[in-house]
Amino acid sequence: MRRLITLILLFILNSPLSSSHIISKLSSKLNLGNNNNNIINSNLNLSPYAHQQDQSLHGRPLVDPLNPFVTATAHTQPPGSTPTSTPANGNPPSQPQQPILLPLPSLKFPKWLTDFTGLTEWPGMDPPYIPLDFINFNNIPPHIPIHQQGQCSGLNNGDLSQCSFDCFNCVSFDDVYTCPKLSQTFDDGPSPYTLKLLDNLKTKSTFFTLGVQIIRYPEIYRKTVEKGHIMGSHTWSHKFLPGLSNEQIIAQLEWSIWAMNATNGHLPKWFRPPYGGIDNRIRSIIRQFGMQAVLWDFDTFDWKLLDATNYNHKPQDIYSNLNQFKINNGGKGLILEHDAVINTVDIGIEINHKILQNEIQFTVPQCVGGIDYIKKFEGMK
Repeated sequence: MRRLITLILLFILNSPLSSSHIISKLSSKLNLGNNNNNIINSNLNLSPYAHQQDQSLHGRPLVDPLNPFVTATAHTQPPGSTPTSTPANGNPPSQPQQPILLPLPSLKFPKWLTDFTGLTEWPGMDPPYIPLDFINFNNIPPHIPIHQQGQCSGLNNGDLSQCSFDCFNCVSFDDVYTCPKLSQTFDDGPSPYTLKLLDNLKTKSTFFTLGVQIIRYPEIYRKTVEKGHIMGSHTWSHKFLPGLSNEQIIAQLEWSIWAMNATNGHLPKWFRPPYGGIDNRIRSIIRQFGMQAVLWDFDTFDWKLLDATNYNHKPQDIYSNLNQFKINNGGKGLILEHDAVINTVDIGIEINHKILQNEIQFTVPQCVGGIDYIKKFEGMK
C-alpha cells in the first residue's frame, strides 16, 4: 500500500501520565487459554455479499472511500456466498486527481510519550516502531506467511494454526464476532460526522477508532466517551496488518493505544483489524497488548454507497438485507458500520431508528461479559 500523505506536527505538552504507567499497564493480559481453538466458521453471515474474492479489485491500490486520506486496497472480504451486488464495471474506483488536504493534529504530543519514545511529534501514516519490553517475539508464530489483501494462495485453509479471517472466515477462541443482541459498531472515526451520530443514537455502541483521527478530533473522541460509548482500537492508520512485518504491526497498535491514552486516559481492550485482516500471527501480537479481536457477522458494506460508478449498492439494499438477517439470526449479531463520512452516518441513524427501533443494544464488552478497558486513569485526561 502506498503512502498518500505524511503528517507533521510540532506540539509539546506536559502530562501527569508517566511512561511507566502506560508501559506497565499495557503488559496486563487476561489468561486467554488454548490458542489452538480455531474454527472455520462457514455459517457467518457476512452480509448477503459474503466475503468474496473480487478479482476486479484485488491488489489494486485505491483511496479508502471511508478515509480518503488513508491509501489502502479495496474492502474485500474472505470467500463466502454469492454477492448480490458487484462492481458495475471491471475497473477499480478512480483515484483523486489532487492530494487531499487534511486537518493538522490538534492533540498536543504529551511529555510522557516524549520521555518514552524520544520523539516530539505525532507520526505520519507509517508510524515508527518503538520496542516494548513486554512484547516477546518468540510468541509470534514464524510459520504464517505475510500476505497482501486478497492474495491468499500462500495460506492453507486446512491449517487451523494459521486461522485467517480475511481469507477463510476462520475465527479463534477469543474472537468476538457476534452478539446475543443485534448491535451496531462503527469504524474509522472519530470524524466531524460522528457528532451527528452521537446526537441521534438512542443506545450505547462501540467505536473502533483510528489513531490518526483521534489526534485530529480529540474533543469528538472525548464526547463519544462522555456519551457512554466504548472506544476500541482500529490501528493507527488503517493498514492491512497481514501484509506488514511484526514490527510494523506493533507500531500500528502502540501508536493507536498511545493516542487513545493521551486523549482520554484509558487503554483499549477491544481491537478491530482493518478489512478484517487477521490471522494467528496478528492475534499473537494483539494478545500481548492485552487486547481481543472484534469481527462481525453482518457487514453493511455501507462504503459502497460512496462509489456509485462501480457499485450498484443502495441504502434500501442495506435495510432489506439487515431486516432479513435480523429475522434469520433471531435478533442476534454484530453489525459493521462506519462513522467517517456523512453518508454512512445517515445509514447508521436509520438502522438505529427504523430497523432496530431504538431497542437497547449491547456494547462489545456486554456481548461477551468482558471489561470495557484494560485500564482507565481517572482524572488524568
